[in-house]
Amino acid sequence: MGFLEKEDEKKSAFWDWFIGIGLIVLVGGFTAYYQTQKRATQKRFAAADSLFAKGDFAAAADAYEALKDASYLTAANDSIIYDRLDSIETFAEAEREALARLRTRLGAGDSAGARADFDTLTFRGLLEDEDDRAWLESYRAAVAAMPAPATPLATDSASSR
Repeated sequence: MGFLEKEDEKKSAFWDWFIGIGLIVLVGGFTAYYQTQKRATQKRFAAADSLFAKGDFAAAADAYEALKDASYLTAANDSIIYDRLDSIETFAEAEREALARLRTRLGAGDSAGARADFDTLTFRGLLEDEDDRAWLESYRAAVAAMPAPATPLATDSASSR
C-alpha cells in the first residue's frame, strides 16, 4: 500500500522562518500604522479643540467636520465633536437672528434700539452669506464713527442742595 505510506520528506526550515518573520512584520507594521494614525488624529482633534477654545468657531467647525469620519477617535471624542458642532450651529443661528433683528429695527427707523442691541450682541464670525458679513462690517464701521450715546450725568446729592 504505497499510497498509505508516510513520505519522509523534510520540509525546509527556510519557509517556516520566512512565513514566521513575514507574519511578525505584517502584525508589527499594522500596529505601527495604527498607532501613527491614532496619534495624528488625536493631534488634529487637539488642534480643533484649541480653535474652539480660542473662539475661532468657523475654523473649528471645518476642523471638526473633517474629523467626523476619523476612525481612530474614542467615543468620548466623537461625542465632543458633535456637541461642539451643535454649539457652533446654535451660535450661527443666533447671529443670523440678531442680524435680522438689527435690519428690522433699522428698517423701522429705530436706530437707538438697533444701537442698543448691537452693543449687547456678540458676533463670532459665523455668518455664511458674504452680503450679510459686508452689511455687518459696514454697520460696525458706522457705529464706530457715531458718538457714544448720551448718558445722564450722575449728580452728587450734596452739590445739588
